[in-house]
Amino acid sequence: MKSVKLLRSVALVALLSFAAPSAFAANGESFVKEKQTELVALVKKAKGPADDKKVEAAFDEVLDYDTLAKGSLRDYWAERTPEERAEFQGILTKLVRAAYRKSLKRIVGYEVEYKGATRQDSGELVRTVAKKKGDAREEPLSIDYVVSDASGKNKIVDIVTEGSSLVVNYRNQFRRIIKKQGFPELIKRMKTKLEKGDVN
Repeated sequence: MKSVKLLRSVALVALLSFAAPSAFAANGESFVKEKQTELVALVKKAKGPADDKKVEAAFDEVLDYDTLAKGSLRDYWAERTPEERAEFQGILTKLVRAAYRKSLKRIVGYEVEYKGATRQDSGELVRTVAKKKGDAREEPLSIDYVVSDASGKNKIVDIVTEGSSLVVNYRNQFRRIIKKQGFPELIKRMKTKLEKGDVN
């Protein structure tokens, strides 16, 4: 359960064969594999502010924050002013970056197998299985990445860990808070989580 929670945070971070067009499948799968490898390497060697900026820039190339923000707020997005949307997306971006980075540090001991990709309405679903090295008793974890090129280039718009969508989880949490206490309370709680480093 702890491992599932950890990997769901990514992340970002960060993660079966399907009957999909081979060129399309290779595109999404190779994108995820290349970027994950790059991110892990950057996170492992990061030592200071200059390295941190490189890590953030790499995350920005991988994650579609605009789609993540709209998808997680969904029904309430249209109600928000441009200023509220910008504030919400800015905080969410920092939370997702921090969670993805934290998860990448912790899954160094996992071996990730890439299992192909298939097309769906929201983009291309890239399937992976993460296995803990040296511990055959621990159950492998399925981590699926939804990749979309709607912005003009490939970006990750959702991560599904053991069948649980990051975007849907966010949406459910945000909806409960907004319905009970309003949008300002949501922003307040998100800021508190970021300040405390509570990004799982």
